[in-house]
Amino acid sequence: MNQNINISSLSTGYANKVILDAVDLSSKKNQLIALIGRNGTGKSTLLKTLAGLHPHLNGSFHFNGTNMFDLSNDKRAQLLSIVSTKASYIDNIVVKDFIGFGRYPYTNWLGIKNNTDDFLINKAISICSIEEFSERNYQTLSDGEKQRVNIARAIAQDTPIIFLDEPTAHLDLVNKIEVLKLLKELTSNQEKTIIYATHQIEYAIQLSDELWVLNNSQLNSYTPSQLIEQDILSQVIDSPSIEFDKTSGFFKIR
Repeated sequence: MNQNINISSLSTGYANKVILDAVDLSSKKNQLIALIGRNGTGKSTLLKTLAGLHPHLNGSFHFNGTNMFDLSNDKRAQLLSIVSTKASYIDNIVVKDFIGFGRYPYTNWLGIKNNTDDFLINKAISICSIEEFSERNYQTLSDGEKQRVNIARAIAQDTPIIFLDEPTAHLDLVNKIEVLKLLKELTSNQEKTIIYATHQIEYAIQLSDELWVLNNSQLNSYTPSQLIEQDILSQVIDSPSIEFDKTSGFFKIR
């Protein structure tokens, strides 16, 4: 099997606290990968570390043979884009121009866009089905609309990898499903590799190709069927108040 993501001997954390130690993990590209784990287990730190936003303590992260940790910020931004869970507060900017920020690794210091930039911005708008409000002020959008725009900006950046930290946080049920389905479509139709941290475990099992499980300072990879058959969730969610029902695929209150 051709593995295109290779994490080797990776340690994450801080000078006085190691969160993950000596992680070895491989995955195929063009997959929707859900990163799950309890609060405080280091999901956001792991994503920030892999994205080059937080220094790693040891190890490597290779994509298609390139060690991402060795790249400059500009070079890394041509391979990897990030959608943060934090809301963007920018007044008086049209959605289409906001999406255009994704072209920053390729434009000159004045931010002047060419025909290729315009094509990719329009393509991102079409993929995310946001034509109807592409000329609106970004701040007038609903949370669900903003998240689709944020994803469109990452698509316009034209990177093979997209990281998202809690992309469905603060969204209602319909918008949660629509955003996750959009991410799934990006892996199958646009050949993107998408790694996203989430607490929506039931939806992740249904839609993701793979789940990275962070538990007890260890990171392991499972297919959805492996996760259920090996009863991994009972180890991750060890609580007298809730249990995962393997038959239905849902959590139940005890």
